[in-house]
Amino acid sequence: MKKVNFICPVPQEQRPINEYKKVKDSVSFFWSTEDFRSYCQNIFKVTFISLFLNFFLVLASTNEGFNLYGAFLYSLIFTSLILIFICLRTYLGWKYIYDRLVQATVAYEESGWYDGQVWVKTPEILMQDKLAGTYKVLPLLNRLKNTVLIFFVISALSFFLLK
Repeated sequence: MKKVNFICPVPQEQRPINEYKKVKDSVSFFWSTEDFRSYCQNIFKVTFISLFLNFFLVLASTNEGFNLYGAFLYSLIFTSLILIFICLRTYLGWKYIYDRLVQATVAYEESGWYDGQVWVKTPEILMQDKLAGTYKVLPLLNRLKNTVLIFFVISALSFFLLK
């Protein structure tokens, strides 16, 4: 089979597969790419540290005395909201990468914001990008959606238990 050489006008750093590799290795996104066990361990660590800090913050900021039940529920709500925001931020970053990978065209800028161009991916690059999007990024998106849903339910239950 003859290898086809093509000229891709998109700069290296703006190609979707290179953006995926860059985001995957970045400090704020790498935790979501780990295997399921490590992912859960990281979520639990952040949850318990945040819960501990929020518990004492709530206790220190109330004038009602030492209502441990209420302080625990408030700290659980704050912890859930913090983790929801972290997971949503990570989700939106991965969603952007996923959209760039599965689209048939690539919007790019050659030298600045004023000269935007659109390049249609070749079938080979489109297939490679769709495979990366489907088998690497989509499971991350589903995992983050489930995590947000779990913490939303925890937050809602804690809120209703306060009353």
